[in-house]
Amino acid sequence: MPTPQSNTLARFHQFIGQQLVSEDAAQMSPELAVAIWREREETLAAIREGLADVQAGRTFAADEILRELRSEQHNS
Repeated sequence: MPTPQSNTLARFHQFIGQQLVSEDAAQMSPELAVAIWREREETLAAIREGLADVQAGRTFAADEILRELRSEQHNS
């Protein structure tokens, strides 16, 4: 059974492979590739967290939030 680390390594390997065939590969340092990878992983984690919040019902309607923000502006 794959471990989280092996899945991460496989995704990183796939990511690096995609980067190496891109037109920008010649100008990409290893440090930049890792930085892009980390940013991508953080973004995907945030998306997964948001989707989990939606599924668990931990969300608010946009109009409700906007009303609250407007109310706070008027009270300031």
